Amino acid sequence: MLINLFKGILIGLITGMPLGPIGAMCLRNTITFGRKCGLVSGLGSALTDTIYATIAALGFILIEKFILIHKLYFHIIGGIILICFGVYSFIKKSPSKDIDKTGNIKSYSPNGSMFKAFISTFFIALANPATIFSFIAVFTGLRLAHIGQEPDHKLLLIIGVFIGSMLWWILLVFTMGKFNNKLNVKNVKFIDKILSSIIIFSGVVIILAGFKYFGPMKPHFILHSKIFKIFLNIKYNMSIHH
Repeated sequence: MLINLFKGILIGLITGMPLGPIGAMCLRNTITFGRKCGLVSGLGSALTDTIYATIAALGFILIEKFILIHKLYFHIIGGIILICFGVYSFIKKSPSKDIDKTGNIKSYSPNGSMFKAFISTFFIALANPATIFSFIAVFTGLRLAHIGQEPDHKLLLIIGVFIGSMLWWILLVFTMGKFNNKLNVKNVKFIDKILSSIIIFSGVVIILAGFKYFGPMKPHFILHSKIFKIFLNIKYNMSIHH
């Protein structure tokens, strides 16, 4: 039964790779507000992964069909949210002038900023079509035969997904936190603008992908499919992304 926990951790590690706009947001919050805020951002993303893993593992067919039928709207909504957040982050005055030796902001309100960081990453990840389609694809390929019919088998798999996804953010935040101490105010502001620009660009790309102007997320899914095939012998359902 514990094998399902390890499978879930591996799935979480693969699908939860800190790539794209969510990774940029987490890095931005870590650099600008410190490690705690970065971890809370990662928690928002990991919880979203867990929600979609739950939907896929428990076989909520109606929800899956609704998501697949309305793929375009998820692309548009997710893209608009990213663009708005990126523009707001870009034009907002950075509080980096108050960075202390630990990489945290001396004057920032922990509760307020951390709550905003959690909410923003949670809802953006929730609306991110890449997150949705990845989990539907992998659990379609995994099938119940690989995890068992018992509820506790599925629960362990879902818990594993959360653990695996969260491990990435812990590693990312604490690694970035070490570099934070070596960054001066000018560097922090420059990186903040770069990451905000990446978030804006990602939003535009996601919207265009929804209208099938190009397939920017396909390499991401191809990478997932190869890794799942090697480590879990799962046939990744690429038709989800067409």
